[in-house]
Amino acid sequence: MKKVVIIGSGIAGATVALYLEEQADVTIICKGKRQDSNSMLAQGGVAAVMPASCVQKGQELDSDQEACHVADTLSAGVFHNQIKAVEKMVHEGPQVIQDLIDRGMIFDRTADGRLDLGLEGAHTHKRILHAGGDQTGCQLTSFVHEQLAKVKWLPYSFALDFVLEGGQVHGVSYLDAANQRQTIVADEVVLASGGIGHLFQDTSNHATITGDGLAMALRAGCELSDMAFLQFHPSLLDGGEKVHPILISEAVRGAGARLVDEQDRRIMVGRSSKLDLAPRDVVSRVVNEEIQAGHQIYLDISDVANFSQQFPSIADYLRQNDLDFETNQRIPIKPGMHFLMGGVKTDFSGRTGLDHLYAVGEVAFTGVHGANRLASNSLLEGLSFAKSVAEAILSDTEMSSASHQELQVAPSTMEIFLPSRAELVKQTSDALGIVRRPETIRQFLTWLATFNYQRLDQTCTDRQQIETANLCLVAETIANAALTRTESLGAHYLLSEE
Repeated sequence: MKKVVIIGSGIAGATVALYLEEQADVTIICKGKRQDSNSMLAQGGVAAVMPASCVQKGQELDSDQEACHVADTLSAGVFHNQIKAVEKMVHEGPQVIQDLIDRGMIFDRTADGRLDLGLEGAHTHKRILHAGGDQTGCQLTSFVHEQLAKVKWLPYSFALDFVLEGGQVHGVSYLDAANQRQTIVADEVVLASGGIGHLFQDTSNHATITGDGLAMALRAGCELSDMAFLQFHPSLLDGGEKVHPILISEAVRGAGARLVDEQDRRIMVGRSSKLDLAPRDVVSRVVNEEIQAGHQIYLDISDVANFSQQFPSIADYLRQNDLDFETNQRIPIKPGMHFLMGGVKTDFSGRTGLDHLYAVGEVAFTGVHGANRLASNSLLEGLSFAKSVAEAILSDTEMSSASHQELQVAPSTMEIFLPSRAELVKQTSDALGIVRRPETIRQFLTWLATFNYQRLDQTCTDRQQIETANLCLVAETIANAALTRTESLGAHYLLSEE
């Protein structure tokens, strides 16, 4: 039986485990608790064309088709997507969703039993499945976790590097829950560690998301693609310094909310024909521009029916932080880092350039998102490609030749010289944010070059220091990618030099 190690407990990694556990020995390494992932925070839902759910009594099939979902994904991605990857995701994702429904996953439904589908920005049809209103990611990921009866979990374990021999991955080195360095042997390793949110001052991402998997891949020599494309979500809660800026789901705008300033001026009028449901890169730039001009931006929810019932977790959080949305019907918002469109380059089965290493989810580059991810395609990507990764692992009969002796990593010391996390985050936010300037990016790279972070000291057990080193390495990669791409496209918006 193959031994498979999965790094990350979000929807992508957990779904790989779901399809493997009956035929493989699976271990999941998670940096915090098994519940600590971006997938658990996903509010909006999962986009999917589910034909059977669209049939109303006595009526024909709704006009939505897979081709429409593909077209919307390509349009939002400014046609920078890999079309075959998009078609695969749109076609195979709903099959995985139906499999989960057959296993007992419960999505929100209408009174007549049909799936209650929502609308989000840049979608031409209602095709967003929800669970618990705005708790889709939590309920979906928790459901998959509950199905995992045979998986071994390593919580509070920080993956450090892949163990390599002859260009092949044979295992993973990590800090265990007691903060001791360990290695684990594996026939196959699946990287499902998420993105880079905490490289920026404002982010919707979970606190554990610090680019660790991407840094591991870079140190191992993996090819990364499209690292210039970072999606900033336009509506993070702006509740002041003491309030964590949770995401205010795009589904809120899909339900009728409007973006307004302090004078109730609708800021998207004249900026996009799709108004408040324009693609995220467009809306984020407008919100950012208005804030830079001195305006406070709000979501006006006065036209959202039964807001607290539709979005219970958002409403509860607002109440907990004494933000009065019920009287004034407005929620203060600001943009923040949300999703990485680039990542570790893979084929459609998640294979990377290193033998026995797969990548899936946000850490992977499949080409589905192009220059700007379409809302609610992230959970769909994780589900679709996770099944493909599991199938590829099971179909490959080759076993790793690694032994426990081979996994003894020789200790070595290397002095690491790092910036403070606060200074790194400030510099990155200025240089690689929603609007970029080539000169600022060059200055950022010059500043980064004064530090030493390319390799980890193999005796270091300081998690904060390791995270900062990882973030520096990823920031350098993004900056170089942004300078190389000299024309604006989607989420990469470059101001010309004067």
